[in-house]
Amino acid sequence: MSDLKAWIRGRHPAPPVDLGPWIDALGVTAVSASDLTNIARDALEQAELSPGRVRNSAFQLLTADALITYACELALDGEDPDSVLGVIMQHSAASS
Repeated sequence: MSDLKAWIRGRHPAPPVDLGPWIDALGVTAVSASDLTNIARDALEQAELSPGRVRNSAFQLLTADALITYACELALDGEDPDSVLGVIMQHSAASS
């Protein structure tokens, strides 16, 4: 199990969807706000690709929300949360 998956497994409450496949798809293993944001962007982009599949898009949006929430949580535990939170916001907005 990757360090990132282990870190997420330790969060409470648990995410509303299984994040493992999203983490595996991008090959992310490190616990990083930047990597969490990149995975969230991928989920947002996938949601945009299936506008007629409301349920599928909804789960992709839930995934993105959970990942961005975890990225923010990780940023708040770091040395320079304001800077990291700013990067999360910029990267998240860039995907829309």
